[in-house]
Amino acid sequence: MENTLISIALCTYNGEKYIGDQLESIVNQTYKNLEIIIVDDRSTDNTFDIVKSYQERDPRIKCFKNEANLGFNKNFEKAIALTTGQYISISDQDDIWLPNKIQVLANHIKNSWLICSNSRYMSADGSLTDRYLLNNFSLSHRNFKALLLNNFVTGHTVLFSRELLKYALPFPKIGFYDWWMGFVAFYYKKITYVDQVLTHYRLHANAVTSNSTLSPGQLANYHYELMCTHLSVFREYHHLKPADKDYIEKLYQALLTKRNKYSFPLFQIMLADYDDLFSLAKERKGLSKINFARRFAMKHNV
Repeated sequence: MENTLISIALCTYNGEKYIGDQLESIVNQTYKNLEIIIVDDRSTDNTFDIVKSYQERDPRIKCFKNEANLGFNKNFEKAIALTTGQYISISDQDDIWLPNKIQVLANHIKNSWLICSNSRYMSADGSLTDRYLLNNFSLSHRNFKALLLNNFVTGHTVLFSRELLKYALPFPKIGFYDWWMGFVAFYYKKITYVDQVLTHYRLHANAVTSNSTLSPGQLANYHYELMCTHLSVFREYHHLKPADKDYIEKLYQALLTKRNKYSFPLFQIMLADYDDLFSLAKERKGLSKINFARRFAMKHNV
């Protein structure tokens, strides 16, 4: 992999406060054969001027500015389309990468289409917290169902091969692009995980995916809508086997039912497939699993 060109797709939007720190961590990676594609989504602050100044100092950087605002998913799709490397890594505008991030991911991806890693949360001022994206996590004994209701394939943690794009593009118009890419890679059993913290993930109120201002009730609604949205997308994936398509459709319809009433089909699915569907949750047996399935199937007030 030492001579393989690896592309970094970095999307920016009004990120002047943190973009310098992120770019410093990227240009100083121990893996040097990089192409850094930056696509700005019509920032109204000094973000584009900052990235242009880096382009003038580092020939690996290529900057682009959209003529119109594309939004989160489509901007990343554009950035990825502009890359030329055999492998591609996703970058947010406000994180900090550990110096060996690309090297570690490149060393471990092997025959997989996508590799993901762990990250540690930091506060807005860059102070590290004691929270991690994943805890005691493994892909062992998991299948694609692990990504139907929750996502652990976070864009800022991944490296993926160009081969994946043949199966994952275009990105859906709704939902999160990284969740979609993880689902596709997992469906083909072409995903792996390296249990190392390679990114410091910044928590701040202006982040695209931030939900820090939501109340507990609003947060529950938010997660419910995310599940519905992504199931509606996954069920339309045209490479699904008939049995898998039927399963996702049944899960989707059962989840929709709980909008207005208790969903017994959802209770049955949760009871049978809890271990597959909730890879990030605690292990449950017997009565604990029954109680969870009952609560999960209860009417959801949106």
